[in-house]
Amino acid sequence: MSGSAEADAPAVTREDGPEDTCSDSTAFPVGCVVRLVGLSKSEFNNHVGRVDVPLSAATGRVGIRLDGVVWPIGPGGGRSPRQRAAAAAAPLALKANNLRRCRSPLPLGPAPSVLGSIPGWAIVKVLGERGWGLQDAMAEQISAYLRMDFLKGTDTSITGCSSYRGDYPIEVALNSKEDEWWISEAGSMPGGVGREFLTFSFGAMPRRVSFVGVRIPPMPSGPLSVRDFHLEVPPQGTTTETAAGFDVWCMVPSTSEFRTLDNGALQEFALVPPLETTAVRLVCTLNAASASSSRDDWGPDCIGLFQVAFA
Repeated sequence: MSGSAEADAPAVTREDGPEDTCSDSTAFPVGCVVRLVGLSKSEFNNHVGRVDVPLSAATGRVGIRLDGVVWPIGPGGGRSPRQRAAAAAAPLALKANNLRRCRSPLPLGPAPSVLGSIPGWAIVKVLGERGWGLQDAMAEQISAYLRMDFLKGTDTSITGCSSYRGDYPIEVALNSKEDEWWISEAGSMPGGVGREFLTFSFGAMPRRVSFVGVRIPPMPSGPLSVRDFHLEVPPQGTTTETAAGFDVWCMVPSTSEFRTLDNGALQEFALVPPLETTAVRLVCTLNAASASSSRDDWGPDCIGLFQVAFA
């Protein structure tokens, strides 16, 4: 045990620091939030789960229960049969090296510093009276300019889409009802393949976005359901008002292989690193019927979903 005062000071880490990749038995305690990576069944990669069964010395595996982490499912009856079935699924038995720890989605805590910078308390320490000599009040103000608010549910709105069939207003994609949906117009996805999107706004100021959730009807009820999708953001420096004018948005590379599973849960995906943006497009590229077919020319010619959520 060191006698140095510095030994007790918290380490300074960047706000976008690397995830914990440890695989020892203490790295993934019960309740720990994780994302799945490097699995041969690639449709599970990037999904969010929670440790349900600790690391087994006999099998070398950890029990992971998917979904209900970012948006808790809640006990009892208010769920549909599809949601109850998804919640009752047995935990996945996964190797520790296929898990990466995620920050817990709740509670949000104080606003973090922007990606690539050090935490706010460290900025004050470095620039303030104990560091470079600025008054602490001035250092606090500098730190405040480098903070990025977390996204809250009430910040999200739908501002547009590539097309829609017209069954319901596109805003229903933000609610959890299973008798309302967004579906693109007929012919928009020939053979079940294409590029149909919903555009979401988070307000006038950028927000930190760490998770996306998608709910679909599973097969056989959901041949139109989105299977493959990715996210896009407007060019850097644009505002919510000017973003709509850009035809070419930038794909978020870490979302290039997002794929839904065939269940009725609000499926949760981790964004690593998180996004800092005023708007996002969720771009649907393949529907469930086409994904399950060996033919390239078969599949319903549109695509849809029940719900999208961000946090």
